[in-house]
Amino acid sequence: MKEYNVVVAYNDPLKRLGIKAMLEAPKNMKFNLYEDISDLEALKKVIVNRQPNFIVIDATLNSDNSGIELAKYTKLHANKTRIIIMTFSLDEWLIKELKKLGVKWILYKADTVENITKCAGRAIQNKPYISRVFRESWCKEEASPIPKPSNKIFKLLSKTEIKILNQVASGKTNKEIALELFKSEKTIKNHRQNICKKLEISGANALFKFTMKLKDIHH
Repeated sequence: MKEYNVVVAYNDPLKRLGIKAMLEAPKNMKFNLYEDISDLEALKKVIVNRQPNFIVIDATLNSDNSGIELAKYTKLHANKTRIIIMTFSLDEWLIKELKKLGVKWILYKADTVENITKCAGRAIQNKPYISRVFRESWCKEEASPIPKPSNKIFKLLSKTEIKILNQVASGKTNKEIALELFKSEKTIKNHRQNICKKLEISGANALFKFTMKLKDIHH
């Protein structure tokens, strides 16, 4: 049975116990928890010394942004540690900060105890887990690398197809787009084929070349 070391950075001792209980429940994997730590400096020492597989962080640790500070510290000093963030809200600033850090596991704080095992399992597989309440905000494009669908040609495309076109313009693979949009690779491939058909383009990397031409025109 594979073992995983986990640090839980959460001020509420009862919630820490709940998280511990849920992570101890699975029989197919074992989690070793350092769950009785709430002091920020003590947490930093544990991260450096233990190099845990996971750290579960309350975004508003100590009622400020020290949770994000801790996530940044973890990324710097324990790059292989996978960061799971718990939060009640996911505003634009937080999304930007988490995407900079490459964080792919976000839990709605009220559902953390219920869903922590599922989230940890996804992290082990290196697959993203975003609580349903946050998915629309997380997937929303902050800035489109191609023009907004105001031109006639773009009115042929659905909202999903526009999202995929933006991802293609960023140079992402079908697998990366599938993970980002919580869809299968096959679905993304089908969407790309439909987009090409609607835009009447064909050939190797046709869609990517098309988006590059758009960038040239509008820059």
